[in-house]
Amino acid sequence: MQAAAGDRLIARLRQELTEHPPAPPPFTIAADRYRSEAWLARERAALFTMPRVIAASSTIAEPGSCAPIDAAGMSLLLTRDSDGRARAFHNACRHRATRLVEAPCSRKALVCPYHGWTYDLAGALLHVPHADAFPGRLDDRGLRELPVTERHGFIWLGTDIAGYLGGLDADLAALDLDHHVAFRTARVNRRCNWKLVIEAFLDGYHIRVLHRDSIYRFFIDAASVAEPVGRHIRAATARRALRDAATSNLRELVTPSFLIFPATVAIVHPDFVSLITLHPVAPDVTEYQHVMLVPGSRTAEIEHWERSWALIEDAVFQREDLWVCEQVQRGITSGGTDELLFGALETPIAWFHGSIEDRLGG
Repeated sequence: MQAAAGDRLIARLRQELTEHPPAPPPFTIAADRYRSEAWLARERAALFTMPRVIAASSTIAEPGSCAPIDAAGMSLLLTRDSDGRARAFHNACRHRATRLVEAPCSRKALVCPYHGWTYDLAGALLHVPHADAFPGRLDDRGLRELPVTERHGFIWLGTDIAGYLGGLDADLAALDLDHHVAFRTARVNRRCNWKLVIEAFLDGYHIRVLHRDSIYRFFIDAASVAEPVGRHIRAATARRALRDAATSNLRELVTPSFLIFPATVAIVHPDFVSLITLHPVAPDVTEYQHVMLVPGSRTAEIEHWERSWALIEDAVFQREDLWVCEQVQRGITSGGTDELLFGALETPIAWFHGSIEDRLGG
């Protein structure tokens, strides 16, 4: 997080811990937005065509690197060509649409396992066995490419990422993620609407109860501040060190986090960053992916990172945050409520839904 934003949020936290300013009014969200096929179809069309992170740059670190990127409704192939440029293609041969790459690898060319059609890492068709069987049909059969941009250690689907991020661009630049690598990745489907997961990461209200046996010992109860940055959101959750101010290290005083609208969350832990991306599979099913990004200079500290992964991914995210999202979804799907109620400590969730409504046209 850029220093100015961090200082401003810390000042607000300290003020709110002592002065308790007036709270904004509660608000509600219709339960149907978490269970309606029609609403999800609108979200997919309006939100999941926006620029978004699809991988860490370290996924294809060297020229010749290839990696499949699979998410709900998407099968892509990332390559880094001989010039060092990251590219993205549909992971499908232009002959009979056979999947070309199944696992991360390093190659000089992409060879279809079905009939041997061969492409270079820039997507050009190099070789077709018995090419005379396709007279006049091979000139436009290179791989279908999608526009991608590398920025802040990520590969984004889309262009003008700096413009899309707006004021959040400087926050991500300050994290120096160009010099981080992916240590571990988890990907799993969970039985809940994708917005419930975003809401869990925007909500500083639940830490003392839901996380009482895991990370609550590091944090102050219900002490979180946030601010909208266009459609995005930056936030800071107070750690216990904030009370005595024994350190000036931002990441020891607070845990910064960012919602990159619509469905990417970055959480800045004291010495690593969690990148979470969500893709809706159905109104009540979400594909969740968590990439743990660690400093490239510290990759040898395997035992330390494994302990951090076990705490944050296995305990906090999987057994607590995602678990409780599934419990909420059960209540919604069963008809247990017509609306969800949110209070002053959950105000960023109102901004999130406001951005959704704005994008969907009201």
